[in-house]
Amino acid sequence: MPARQPSASDWFLMIFLAAIWGASFLFIKKSVAIFTPVQMAMWRMVLATVVYIPIALTFWSKIDWKRWKPLVIVAFCGSAIPNFFFAVAQQHVDSSLAGVLNSLTPLFTLLIGASFFSMEFSRDKILGVTIGLSGALILVLFNGKGGMSGNAFFAFLCVLATVCYAINANTVNRHLRDLHPAGIASAAFMITGLLFIAGLWYSGGWQVAWQHPDGLKGLGFIFYLSAIGTVLGSILYFILLQRTSAIFATSVTYLLPVGALAIGALDGESIGQMDLIGTGIILLGVYLARK
Repeated sequence: MPARQPSASDWFLMIFLAAIWGASFLFIKKSVAIFTPVQMAMWRMVLATVVYIPIALTFWSKIDWKRWKPLVIVAFCGSAIPNFFFAVAQQHVDSSLAGVLNSLTPLFTLLIGASFFSMEFSRDKILGVTIGLSGALILVLFNGKGGMSGNAFFAFLCVLATVCYAINANTVNRHLRDLHPAGIASAAFMITGLLFIAGLWYSGGWQVAWQHPDGLKGLGFIFYLSAIGTVLGSILYFILLQRTSAIFATSVTYLLPVGALAIGALDGESIGQMDLIGTGIILLGVYLARK
């Protein structure tokens, strides 16, 4: 499917995705108060796999299973690895900071796309990448001083998660554009589902869900992350990616800092001056990179 200029419906889809994913950072923070990061990530992937089963059966005959390698990349780089990184990070950083750093995804999409996927790299894009990374550096180094709390190492895990998202976007854009979006997402989880089920059992996540006083409440948070954040979000994201381009689709993260800051403030997280400055610099860099 060829890329085209985004329409009004594409912009609406982007805003809807931003709302879905913007709320995810708060649910992650609440989930890791009950489960360990590994347990939370495994539960999220297992529940997503269960939801994906009827979808995969529907599109089974339309999936090109010979392209299992890019599908595995989608499962791990699009969901499993960044889910784990954010779960670990949000034990030590605010959900608002995690949401802001997630806006680096388009910048890394450009860097990886130009380096490994023959994406055009103009002067504006180079300038945008440089400015955006400068904004992220401000957030990582100053986020514990009068604003969003955390430390540099765990903030850097959020940055690594955006690298995974960038790899995922370029992989789908290059190798899977002709497959149905629901088929891409569900097939990826069918290939890797048993691994996540084993991970859930060996991590002790199954036992915590039934033995912890707030285990079922935690599962409710994770179910939102799985069914809405992962399943619905991934399908809509792949639709947007196939209808437009890797850069436009990952631009959904432009809107996440606003939502993440607002949701974090409502949950009692403090927002400092350096947080707003760093966020503004990231958005400026991403805007220039898109031109």
